[in-house]
Amino acid sequence: MDSLGDGRGMAKADFDRDGDVDLIITNYKDRAHYYVNKVAKGHWLQIRLRGRQSNRDGVGSIIRIRARDDRQMRVISAGDGYASQFSRVAHFGLGENEVIEELEVLWPSGKKQLFEGVLADQMIEIDEDATKARVIMARKTASSPSGR
Repeated sequence: MDSLGDGRGMAKADFDRDGDVDLIITNYKDRAHYYVNKVAKGHWLQIRLRGRQSNRDGVGSIIRIRARDDRQMRVISAGDGYASQFSRVAHFGLGENEVIEELEVLWPSGKKQLFEGVLADQMIEIDEDATKARVIMARKTASSPSGR
């Protein structure tokens, strides 16, 4: 990215629903710039939470994944930084990993969910009261992962 603008705020999300994170940057006394991510290669997983005992969007929840030797964590927040907004959909870049061996959600209510064998290249929704995740969008045929 190369810009001579006076950036003031940013939003990052998968705006074009292709599995990678894009950016919108607002500038002082200039128009906003939309940057479509055309570089990202590899597999991905996006997770949206739906709270019941906790808050509706799962703000404060911690999501951990393990795919082979790769371990990642995301904390769901309601905002981050000055004049910026980030999606409450957690995005995980997985590289060559096609399956997430373990996916764990720790909710603000104290509830803990564990899902195994989650396929890559999809967006799933995890409900705090459910035992299965719901597939919202998939790049290939994927079954709903079961939790315990």
